[in-house]
Amino acid sequence: MKMFLPDDFKLPAMPQVARECLVYLYNPNADSGALAKSLSRDIGISASILKLANSGMFLLGKGPPTSDLKTAIFRIGHDNLRQLMVIHALENTFVFKDALSFDFTSFTRHCSFVSLLCAEFSKIVSPDSVADIQMAGLMHDVGLAIMASLFNENFTQLAKYVLENKTDFASAEKELGLEPHCKLGSRALDTWEIPVRVKELIAYHDTKKLDERQTLPLDMHKLVDILNLSDILAHSYGFGFKEYKRDTRIEMSMLKRIELTPDKVKEVVKNALETESAMQPS
Repeated sequence: MKMFLPDDFKLPAMPQVARECLVYLYNPNADSGALAKSLSRDIGISASILKLANSGMFLLGKGPPTSDLKTAIFRIGHDNLRQLMVIHALENTFVFKDALSFDFTSFTRHCSFVSLLCAEFSKIVSPDSVADIQMAGLMHDVGLAIMASLFNENFTQLAKYVLENKTDFASAEKELGLEPHCKLGSRALDTWEIPVRVKELIAYHDTKKLDERQTLPLDMHKLVDILNLSDILAHSYGFGFKEYKRDTRIEMSMLKRIELTPDKVKEVVKNALETESAMQPS
C-alpha cells in the first residue's frame, strides 16, 4: 500500500474570494465594509454569511434580520467568517469517493467542529493565537482528504484496516509504514501559503507525548494540546467518521497543561454545538 506525495505537489488554487478574505482577516484592523465588498462577488459565500447572521443565536438582542452583508459580517464576527471561508475552500478543492468510514460530509463537519472548539479554548487560554489555532483545526485532516482524492483505492484499503483493527488513522499509518497524514497535509498546504505556525500545528496534531514535540517552541505545546483535545471531543460528540473507533479518553494531565477544568470544557462544547447547528444548511 503506497501513497507517496511528491515534494513538488501542489494543491489546486484556493478560491480567490476565500484567499483574499483570509489574508485580510489576519489584519487586526480588518474592516467589515471592505470585506463585504470583496465577499459580495460570491453569491454562495454571501448567502452562507447572511444565513448565519440571521440565525437565532446571532439575532438575539441584535435587531431584525438583515440583508446587508456588512451588517451580517459585523454580527457574526471575524472568527465565524474565517470558519465559513475555509470550509468553502475545502468544499471547492477536494472531490473523492467515499472510502468506507471516510466521506466528504463527515470530513468537513469534523474539521468544522474541531475548529470551533479550538477557537473557543484559545480565547480562554491563548487569545493571541485564535486565528492560527482555528485555521489549524479547520485544516488538520487535509492530509486524509488528499489521500482520499489522489489514492482512493489505497486509501480505502487503509480505511478498511482502520475499521477491522478498531484503531485510528494515525496509529494505522505508523503500523503500515505510511507517511502520517498530519505531515503530508502540512507539506501540501505550502501551496495555499498558510502561515508556518498553522502548518506546524497541523504537522503535530496527533502527537500526545511531549517528547515527540521537542523541536516545537514552548508556547506551541499548549496549542497542540488544544488541537488534540478538540479532535478527541469532536469524535466523542458524534463529529467523527462513520463507524470509526478511536480512543476518546481525555487525560487530566492534558487539561492541567492547558489550564482548563472539566466544567469549562463542557461549557465550550455546549457553545460550539450551538454555533455548529446554526451553520448547518437549512
